[in-house]
Amino acid sequence: MAAFHAGLERLIAACGVPSTILRPGMFASNTVMWWAAQIREGGVVRWPHGAAETAPVDERDIAAVAARALVDDGHAGGDYVLTGPESLSQARQVSEIGHAIGQPIRFEEVTPDEFRREIMPHPAANMLLDAWAATLGHPAYVTSTVAEITGSPAGTFRQWAADHADAFR
Repeated sequence: MAAFHAGLERLIAACGVPSTILRPGMFASNTVMWWAAQIREGGVVRWPHGAAETAPVDERDIAAVAARALVDDGHAGGDYVLTGPESLSQARQVSEIGHAIGQPIRFEEVTPDEFRREIMPHPAANMLLDAWAATLGHPAYVTSTVAEITGSPAGTFRQWAADHADAFR
């Protein structure tokens, strides 16, 4: 994925048009694709690396930064890393979704092989597994970029989950 993005960025730079690069981390909305069906079907999320931490970014914050970069002067050449405001384990994110929908959700750790075989038999599985394994024992990298660019703090995952609770019911 990094090589793909690097190639796109080289093409953008080669065209000579002023640009701003936004580098969002894990989208909070990924959790709908990953966990919503499991939560609706039984209140259990079977997933690997529950202790892996990310700083989920609300897609609305990405859009707000993009809008500011488009309409405000001074962003040409900018290279902005966007994260949510806090480092949360995947198991904690599941717990926050449970809080939002008013029901406990159990996190059941699965092995990487079970994940590849039963949950995500997709080429992206290895990329995700490698990324999560690399974070074990470390908090996620958190930036203040959303607040610096927009003047408003980045939204928390708890607030995002509350705003999107219907997707998990």
